[in-house]
Amino acid sequence: MADESFSLQPDYISSDRTVAEIPLDERFTSESTLNNESLVAVWPPPRQMYRRRETLSPLMLTLIIALVTLLIVGGLGLVAYLATVQYHTTLTTQAKLDTQATAHIYATASAQTQATAQALATTQANIDTTATAQANQTAVATAQANQATATATAFQGMLTTATSGTAALHDPLSDNSLNNAWDEGATKTGGCRFTNGSYQANEALQGYFQPCIAEAARFSNFAYQVQMTITQGTQGGILFRADGTLKTFYLFRIGTDGSYALDLYRGSKQATTLVSGFSPAITTGVNQANQLTVLAQSNTLDLFANGQFITSTSDTDLSSGQIGVVALDYSIPSEASFSDAQVWKL
Repeated sequence: MADESFSLQPDYISSDRTVAEIPLDERFTSESTLNNESLVAVWPPPRQMYRRRETLSPLMLTLIIALVTLLIVGGLGLVAYLATVQYHTTLTTQAKLDTQATAHIYATASAQTQATAQALATTQANIDTTATAQANQTAVATAQANQATATATAFQGMLTTATSGTAALHDPLSDNSLNNAWDEGATKTGGCRFTNGSYQANEALQGYFQPCIAEAARFSNFAYQVQMTITQGTQGGILFRADGTLKTFYLFRIGTDGSYALDLYRGSKQATTLVSGFSPAITTGVNQANQLTVLAQSNTLDLFANGQFITSTSDTDLSSGQIGVVALDYSIPSEASFSDAQVWKL
């Protein structure tokens, strides 16, 4: 019934009835009936049903423990083995890497050592070669300097010998009174004249020069010497073995910058420069006096400035002729004054 509840508590009976007397269908009643009556517990009480607890035998338990222990020990051994194998593998691999790295380092160091040794050997060889070359150059330069000194000394001796005798011509060039017939007169661009106690040549046309020749004096082998001062412009010099009619001559010229040259003129042909250069023997600058000397003997032509040897060359074109002086206009009008002309025959 919906409004009744049933209990599974042990049955109770009233005190005046026995269990046997209670019908089976009355042994369970509603709670309301039980509560209103005095009940007596049923005896003996119903037997409780307990599930028997299953247990393992000692042998089985021992076997299980042994098996578990074996599994644990085996697992630990396997782990230890694998760890040991991996450790040895790692050590072997690292050892191989270290060996390879060491071999690479040794190889690199050996290669660097060999390269360094080769570089040092090459450097040393270059040093030795350079030292040898420098020593040879020094020896050559020393020999050349000694030879130049000896040559200059020899030429100085030749100049001293050539100019020690009596001069065949000695003209102070203060005027034209010694019958050497120096050119005099003016042209449109220049001219030759005696003024202020000296002989003067000037040229104002760019690219031209003004020769002033002693028409009455002719020489073959000689030493010719004159004092020159460039008062304007940059170039001046002396002529020798000249022919005014044929316009052939040698021209020994110097510049205010210390340059010198020996040119050959043959009429209308372009001039040929036989030798040129710079010399410390030349006093540089405008209004500076320079003594020019040439030794002409056969084909040999020796040039001097201020008593010092400059250079020597040879030429067979002209063998004799007149002497003279010149002013040259290469870039600006030039003017040069000359004095104390002397000639010694050789």
